[in-house]
Amino acid sequence: MEIKELSKQTGEVSKELSILKNKLEESEKEKEKIFSELMLTKSNIRDKIKLVKKLKQERNSLTAEVKNLKEERKKLNKELKDIISKLKDANKEKKNALKGLKIKTDFASLKREIEAIEHKIETQVMSHEKEKELMRLIKEKKKLLDEAGEARQLIEKAHQISHEADEARKKADDVHKEIQKKAAESQKKHEQIIATLKEIDELRVKEKELSKLVDEKKAAINKINEELGEKLSEVSKMSIALESKKAEAKEKRKKSKFAKIESEKKMLKEKAAKIEEKLKKGGKLTTEDLLVMQGQQ
Repeated sequence: MEIKELSKQTGEVSKELSILKNKLEESEKEKEKIFSELMLTKSNIRDKIKLVKKLKQERNSLTAEVKNLKEERKKLNKELKDIISKLKDANKEKKNALKGLKIKTDFASLKREIEAIEHKIETQVMSHEKEKELMRLIKEKKKLLDEAGEARQLIEKAHQISHEADEARKKADDVHKEIQKKAAESQKKHEQIIATLKEIDELRVKEKELSKLVDEKKAAINKINEELGEKLSEVSKMSIALESKKAEAKEKRKKSKFAKIESEKKMLKEKAAKIEEKLKKGGKLTTEDLLVMQGQQ
């Protein structure tokens, strides 16, 4: 193969080598970009798994609280039921005790009426007859209270039990509201868990796709490296061959030049010999013969 052709081929392979190097660089950048995204996705998955664990702990804690509160509500409802049963009995006793009495109002109101009249007598200026009338009224009302002493006790008992029932009902209602609040919080945590698990599933699909792309890029890079190796070997061989050809050509030119000089020397010697023969015979020298003789000197 001629040096020119070999040099041309070496140049073409060198261009292919440069293209492969650029291709390799681009592939490496793409692989690193995908790999970074893959690592970020893995990190997101780990963070969301931690979040799910935290949410489950919080949900389970709330669920346990709701369970305990339901037990408390059950206990309070039973207490309330017992108190209501006692209240019914107390009201029944109060009703029986009030039968036949002339009191048409409750004892608390009657007591307040007495206190109001007494306060009026103490603070207001009035005639003796008016004061006497009010004192008589107080006496009558107090008599009513005294006559209904047993009924009064029963009424106070019923009132106390009614107060206890109100307190028990309030406690049960408060616990019920707390149950609803905790249950709503637990449900919210549960919904967050479901949503986060769905996000994790989506991220795992993305992770799988990115891992596949990374593997594909690695395979492509390995292939390019193989091609680069082959091209480098080819360029190296062609470069060695080219240098060898150039050295051969140089040596050939050197030998050709040397052969030419030797040929010219030989020709001069032959011409000189002829001229010398011509001189011996007494021949006449030409201008060319003189130039040959000068070249020999």
